[in-house]
Amino acid sequence: MTVLDQTAVATGVRATLANFMRGDYARGFFARVAVQAFAVIVLIEAIFLAEHFTWVFRDAVRHEADLSGIALVLACTSTEIFDLALAVAILMASYVALLRMRESRELLVLFASGVGPFQLSALILVVALAGQLVCTVGSGLVDPMSRYAQRAILFSSELRSLKKGVAKNEFYYFPSYVAYAMDHVTDGAPPPMAPGEVPVIDASGGAAPVGAPLKDRTLFVYQQIAPHASRVITSAQARLDGPDKQGRIVLNLNDFTAHTFADAHPLSTADGAVARGPIKCDTCLDQMNDAPRVSMKVRDMSQLMMVDQLLPFNARGNDTAEQTLFEQLFVPDQAERGAQMRLLAERFSRSLLAFLAPLVALLAVSLTNRLTNWFALPLACLGLMSVNLLCEWVITTIAPAGVAGALLPVLLLYGAVGALIFLGIVTRHNDFVRPQLARS
Repeated sequence: MTVLDQTAVATGVRATLANFMRGDYARGFFARVAVQAFAVIVLIEAIFLAEHFTWVFRDAVRHEADLSGIALVLACTSTEIFDLALAVAILMASYVALLRMRESRELLVLFASGVGPFQLSALILVVALAGQLVCTVGSGLVDPMSRYAQRAILFSSELRSLKKGVAKNEFYYFPSYVAYAMDHVTDGAPPPMAPGEVPVIDASGGAAPVGAPLKDRTLFVYQQIAPHASRVITSAQARLDGPDKQGRIVLNLNDFTAHTFADAHPLSTADGAVARGPIKCDTCLDQMNDAPRVSMKVRDMSQLMMVDQLLPFNARGNDTAEQTLFEQLFVPDQAERGAQMRLLAERFSRSLLAFLAPLVALLAVSLTNRLTNWFALPLACLGLMSVNLLCEWVITTIAPAGVAGALLPVLLLYGAVGALIFLGIVTRHNDFVRPQLARS
C-alpha cells in the first residue's frame, strides 16, 4: 500500500469516526452514562449526608443556625465526597451501558464495521476526559469554596444570634470572653473587692439607698485582659450594634459593674505550658495596660470592638483545605507547604481515578459472564478504591514538598495501573465483544 493509499484510509477513518461522534448513537450513549452516573452520585451523597447529619446538625445548632442555615451547611458538606462518588458513579454507569451494548449485539455490529475499536475507544475517552474535568473542578474549585461557605454561614448565623440576644442558662465561648446569661437575681450583691484594693468600676448610677434593693444582674462576662489579670462584668442588659463595613461593632452594657482582679489561672504560654509562681498585684496592674479602651457613661458602658474579637473569622486560604487548585500550584505557602502539596497530590489522584473508571468498566465487562455476573461489578469498584488507597499511601510515604514531587509519582502510578488494565482488555477482547449472558 502506497503512502497515498495509507493517507486516504486514515482520512476515511477520521471522517467516519467524526460522523459517528456527532451522531445520535454517541449522544444516546453519553446521555445514558450521564443519567445513570447522576443517579449513583445522588445515592452515594444521600448515604454520606445521612451518616454525617448528626455531626453537621450539632455543629450548626452550636452556632445558632436556623433551618435554612442548616440546610445550606448540609448541602456544602456534600462536596467532601463528590470526587470519590463521581469515580464510582462513572464506573457503574459505564459498566451498565457497555454491558447492555454487548448483550444487545451492538458491539458486534461496531467491530464488524471495521472501525469499531476506534469508535468505542473514542466513546470511552470522551467519558474519561469529561469525568476527569468534572472531578478536577469539583475537588479543586467547588469543594474549597464550599468549605469556606460553611464557615461563612456558621459565622453569620452566630453573629446574627448574638445581635438578637443571648439565651438564658447558656455559656458562650469567645477567644478572650466567656459569657453566661442567667435568670434574674434580685437583691444580688456586687462583686467583692479584691485584696490589695484592686479597682472596681461601678457605673450603676451611685450607691443604692439603705434598705433599697440592688439592681438585677442578668449577664455575666468573664474576660482575660492580660496573662495574669482578668475582669468580671455583670450587667442587666447587653446589646451589639453593627457590624459596619470595616467590621466594627459596639458592645453596649447597661447597669453594670466591672471587677478587675489577679487571675489564679493565667493564660497558657505559646508552647502550651501554664505560667507558674506567685502572682503579685502590682505585676497585674502593669499588665492591664494591654486592656481594650472603654468609654463609660453614667449607667452604661460602650466598647468599640472588632468582630474578630468576639468571633474570629480567618480569611479564605489560611486553611489548606480551602485553597483552590490554582493557589496550590501558583501560590506556595512555605509554612504549610507539605500539607499543601499532599492535598494537591490527593486531588490529582482523584481526578485520575475518574479518568481510570471507564477503563476499569471495560475490563469488568470483559470478565462478566454467567458465572461472574453477580460479583464482577463489586470487584471492579473494590479494585478502583484499592488503587485510590494505594495512591494515598504513596503520597503519605513520599511526603512531597514541590509540585513535581506531588504530581509525578501519582502520574506514574496511575500510568502503570492503566497499562495493566489496557493489557487485560486487549487479552480478553473476544469476551468483551461476544455476548455471554444469554441462554445457550
